[in-house]
Amino acid sequence: MWGELGIREKVLLLLFVLLLLGGVLWKAAPAVLSVPPGGIIEESALSPAEQTDGVDDEPEMITVHLVGAVQKAGVYDLPAGSRVYELLEAAGGAVADADLESVNLARPLYDGEQVIIYTEGEATDGAAPPGEPSAQKVNINKATVEELQTLPAIGEVRARGIIDHRNEYGPFTDIEEIMDVSGIGPGIFNQIKDQITIY
Repeated sequence: MWGELGIREKVLLLLFVLLLLGGVLWKAAPAVLSVPPGGIIEESALSPAEQTDGVDDEPEMITVHLVGAVQKAGVYDLPAGSRVYELLEAAGGAVADADLESVNLARPLYDGEQVIIYTEGEATDGAAPPGEPSAQKVNINKATVEELQTLPAIGEVRARGIIDHRNEYGPFTDIEEIMDVSGIGPGIFNQIKDQITIY
């Protein structure tokens, strides 16, 4: 029969078969293969597994010891970057006679430190005037300019240098790091090492 058909009839028959096959394939193609105008698949079209394979990282935590005139003294775990006032809130606040003027509530906390909340008058008991030896160790991570000046050979310029250093590089992790401060070498360190602390 095929041999009885002319060239024109054969061409028309082939075109008909091709059109028929094309229609079948078009309907059978899955909808997911269709691409929106512009050829870009929207991110929202992806399944959740395709959008992200990771899980949000847990926030870094620090451990701080709070003592003194507070409702609930103890050891607290807080997110890194927390400040003193947030630690105080976690402890239920200060007691009625707490001296909150003696502590910088906006100061950032660091891991492993102890925060003391004094009662009225307690913070200044036994404090030595600038230039005189301190009766207690000076915390170089928290001391003010005036408190740092109670140390031997530490005047206002060096005291401000210590504060500027810890503001720029973070808290000291060892008392020997105070020698990283400009103007404080081994000689001065040997004079003050028994009178300073980082806790």
